Amino acid sequence: MDTKTTQAEEIIDALDDAYLEGRDAREADQIRAQAEAKVDRMGHGSTFKLLLEFSIPAVVGVMVQMLYNVIDAVYVGHAVGADGLAATTVANPLMTAMTALAMLIGVGGNALMAIRLGEGKRDEARRVLGTSFILLMVVSVVVWIVGATLLEPILLVSGAEGEVMPLAKSFTMVLIAGCPLQFIAFGMNNFIRTAGYPNRALGSMLIGTAANVVFGYVFIVLLDGKMAGAGFATVCAWLLSAIFVMQFFLKKTSPMPLRKETLRLPLRLAGRICVMGIAPAIMQLGFAISSAIENNLLATYGAADPVGVDGALAIMRVLSAVGMFTFMPMVGIASGAQPIVGYNYGAKNYDRMKRVVWQAMALAAAITIPIWITVLVAPDMYANLFSLPQEYRKEAAWALVLFLIFVPILSIQTIGSNYFNATGQAAKATILTLTRQILFLIPLLIFCPQILPLFTPLSPLESVWFAASISDITSVLIVSVFLVFEYRRLKRLDPTF
Repeated sequence: MDTKTTQAEEIIDALDDAYLEGRDAREADQIRAQAEAKVDRMGHGSTFKLLLEFSIPAVVGVMVQMLYNVIDAVYVGHAVGADGLAATTVANPLMTAMTALAMLIGVGGNALMAIRLGEGKRDEARRVLGTSFILLMVVSVVVWIVGATLLEPILLVSGAEGEVMPLAKSFTMVLIAGCPLQFIAFGMNNFIRTAGYPNRALGSMLIGTAANVVFGYVFIVLLDGKMAGAGFATVCAWLLSAIFVMQFFLKKTSPMPLRKETLRLPLRLAGRICVMGIAPAIMQLGFAISSAIENNLLATYGAADPVGVDGALAIMRVLSAVGMFTFMPMVGIASGAQPIVGYNYGAKNYDRMKRVVWQAMALAAAITIPIWITVLVAPDMYANLFSLPQEYRKEAAWALVLFLIFVPILSIQTIGSNYFNATGQAAKATILTLTRQILFLIPLLIFCPQILPLFTPLSPLESVWFAASISDITSVLIVSVFLVFEYRRLKRLDPTF
């Protein structure tokens, strides 16, 4: 082969490489343009269509997320019995606290990223994504340390005692070990939705829940793993969800890539992410704190009630699971509305943003009310689902009614407080979240059992369950007042609002 032929082949190879590089660059530009169009439509597309597109997968996703706990409870109720249900009840505050940490960073980072995208600052949005991932991994190490040193005291505070303690420890130790997988599966999932792919975000949740059903049957039923088996089933499900989530961010054509240069931990940005995630995290931490107090009160008043301590805790496990199932559609709609609200707030499209808020409230009520009606009409169906002993089922059915009687009006509280978080008003969002879960609920839990039996037919134990409903009413009133003042503020900023 002569020199001219070799040079010609080299030129042809170089031209081929240039063509391929050019084609790859064009394809990459096309993918980026499509991704940007998916984000930008939040500023001009039909608000109701966007709300449905983002909210329906989010609703299904949070319902699926709740099924993680429900599936464990159903399997444990059949395989272990009332003590197993009591163990999952006392473990619930710790599990809720772990979810709160994932939401602190995942929801906070997601809200900030949506605002930055609305402002047209896409590079800053990518930095928010990378910083959020590093934060999640740092916090998971903190959870390991706390779990290794303080697990038993935490469970004691949550009401674990006697035969329930070893069962609860066996369950929670496995969950703590797998918490980095949970943080990726739940924390990073939020960013997929804001990148314009709500169905992809839903897919990761569906994969995890389907896996939890299968692994739960294998570890708890077939292998007789009891409480540890329930923990292993959940962690394996988290693993599959985490793989699915990370594949979205690491592929070359990702519309919102997680790249090495964005994996930094600038303290100012990390602080901003945490500030914006405080409200949803406090909501979850409020569940954890109020659940721990509630469990101790149930032990106190259950001992003086015919159902006993174990019966009261087992019934509470049913209430919390069904309550979440009824309440979480609102949380899903709030999550679906958040990127749309945040984007339009950043773009100063206030009228469009207000329309999304009202549509979200109406949609939340429309989805929640039918579920709520089944609780009122057939509460015994839910009591039977968890294989409660026969002597507890009548009390559990009545407790469900007391616990969930005012759930439909919570769409105002949930969507309203989420609005302030989505628009970067973390202080107001935090205050509104504190009202329902801590400022109102905890005093009501303490005083209702002492006061209500004096002038109502409710027993002290039943008064504990009814305290949550009273807290629902008061928190809705406070959020309504905040929204009125917020709309007046926006009217001053934009007279056309």
